[in-house]
Amino acid sequence: MLIYRFPGKEITRKSGNFLPYDNSVETGFIVGDFEGENKFIFKEESNNQSYFFGKTIPFVISKEDYIRQGNALISTIKNLGIQKTVLSRIKEIDFDEKKAIHLFHLLAENYPDAFVYLFSDSILGTWIGATPEVLLRKINQNGFTISLAGTKKSNENDSWTEKELKEQAYVTEFIEEELQSLCVNEIEKSKTYQFQAGPVKHLRTDFSFTFKNQTVEDLIHALHPTPAVSGLPQSLSLEVIRQIEPHNRELYSGFIGEIDDQNASVFVNLRCCQIFPGKLYLYLGGGYTVDSNPELEWEETENKSRTILDLIQKL
Repeated sequence: MLIYRFPGKEITRKSGNFLPYDNSVETGFIVGDFEGENKFIFKEESNNQSYFFGKTIPFVISKEDYIRQGNALISTIKNLGIQKTVLSRIKEIDFDEKKAIHLFHLLAENYPDAFVYLFSDSILGTWIGATPEVLLRKINQNGFTISLAGTKKSNENDSWTEKELKEQAYVTEFIEEELQSLCVNEIEKSKTYQFQAGPVKHLRTDFSFTFKNQTVEDLIHALHPTPAVSGLPQSLSLEVIRQIEPHNRELYSGFIGEIDDQNASVFVNLRCCQIFPGKLYLYLGGGYTVDSNPELEWEETENKSRTILDLIQKL
């Protein structure tokens, strides 16, 4: 079962299952995990409307352990000279899984600029999300992507801090360099601006370009995972994440969307959660630099959780 809504589009409903994606299939709805090692494509079938749940309950860390973990991460960043890395955690709340469809419609109604989805699959379990971050959009030969970093509550009026500005600059520089290395044509970059995403706001820079001989898979492979969800240097940050995070990110901060020969609309899988009988597990992350404060980073993840929690209170 799959239900989704792209910004400005109508809701799409499909019955079927996800199958492993081997890059030979060029058309369909795809989802990939955090490091892009496991990718799946949706195969439509007329007889599957069941709910399926994951076999392993996600690991939830306490605030005390998270802050201890954050301080250890800051020391690692200093010792290894890492510019930025991303630490994630999981938050558990009580939830009636029978209300998943209702929650999807509330997300679609309240976040018109987000990609909103709900799916349940025998391999992947049940996931729901509303993500604002475009990984790649392609219309014929025209390409589009964004850098998105830094987080504040929507009602905060304080200036963006040096730490937040640096975070966003790291992501922007990475994307620009990757596009240039792929030799795409006519790269244009917007000025950085403030972008509202429900209960929080971010710093955002837009990129447009023209495909030459590159494929959608080439671009996804080059851009994912961006420093917004991994860090810089990328390979070193990924290794630190593997060592420090006590949980598997699964599909969180992976990619999700549709691709075909001429078009693509693929998003980074943020503001998402996994549903189990009676429980909902939110995946939340925040960027760490040498200037980070783990207490403030915890609060940032709490603010990000409001994207979904504020609407659950309305069910």
